[in-house]
Amino acid sequence: MNRSHSILIRKNAILLFFIAMVSFCNAQILKYHYDKEMIFLSEADNEAGISVRFNSKDKSVPVYSISYNSEKKYIRNTINFYYAYRKNIYRMDGVLYNKKYVSANGFRTYSASSPIRYFKKASDTLYDYKSYKNLEKRIATDKDGTKIELFFANLKDGIDYSEPALFYLSEHYGISPGLGKGEVVVYANYIFNNNYSSANFVQLSDINEDVYFNKEQIESLIDDKYNEFSKRIMPIKNPAYCSVTSFGNNVDEKTREEIQSFLSEICEYFELWSRQETNDQFKKYYDSETNRRVEIYKNNGELNEKQLKVYIDELSQIKSLNSEEKFDSN
Repeated sequence: MNRSHSILIRKNAILLFFIAMVSFCNAQILKYHYDKEMIFLSEADNEAGISVRFNSKDKSVPVYSISYNSEKKYIRNTINFYYAYRKNIYRMDGVLYNKKYVSANGFRTYSASSPIRYFKKASDTLYDYKSYKNLEKRIATDKDGTKIELFFANLKDGIDYSEPALFYLSEHYGISPGLGKGEVVVYANYIFNNNYSSANFVQLSDINEDVYFNKEQIESLIDDKYNEFSKRIMPIKNPAYCSVTSFGNNVDEKTREEIQSFLSEICEYFELWSRQETNDQFKKYYDSETNRRVEIYKNNGELNEKQLKVYIDELSQIKSLNSEEKFDSN
């Protein structure tokens, strides 16, 4: 065998290896389409709510929830979703990056059979609420006298709303009432000692979005093998501030904590999703995430005006390291 032919074989072998690796990485990325959104709002304070997204035709698509404010801006990028793995169902906690990429960071086992309360039809009276007509009222009463009133609509669309409803009913009311196809809980009322109630209602709308999950990342977390996973997927190069970060003398401890929290999430996003995103998209996300957090600090006052200015200035300076030519090698 001549030397040039041997070199060609080696090059082809290397190429096939990288093709195989890319194919493997892509196989770990799960893309799901979402076409429905249920927005649960408090009647007392509808400034913010929980948005639950799901696919009305495919129950294998993970349902997920995320919080937003009255202007439909995401006030939190934390996400919850169910994930089936090795005969168990897990309720996962995580982060939704760039409104489409999911990173899991915590979990607990979940049993769909609990908690359940049995609801009885209250009467033959039908009710109207907002745009919903002919709602049936059902009631469950606990041993301590606490009552939960649910008002059901039957949309007669053949969609199973039971799984998305769990994010709302199970988390906020501790119930899983069991829904028939087409049934949706429009309004829920929790009555304590007959003199206090906390009511919530739902808005339902059509959406068109894709969300990506990293199968290996989620399962490595559940299997307690996350360190091995992180080493395996570490990019060849990443922003320098993911390794070492320096701050100005005017950065106090609280501001430093918030900047480090920001950079931690940015670096995790880059680590997990840089193979799917271009660097220009990464830069845009850096800017949008900065703006999102600044908006939160302005609203909740966690950083005062002086701290907020320092926070913005520091992240603006660090931003100069987002160019690929300034990335560090691992």
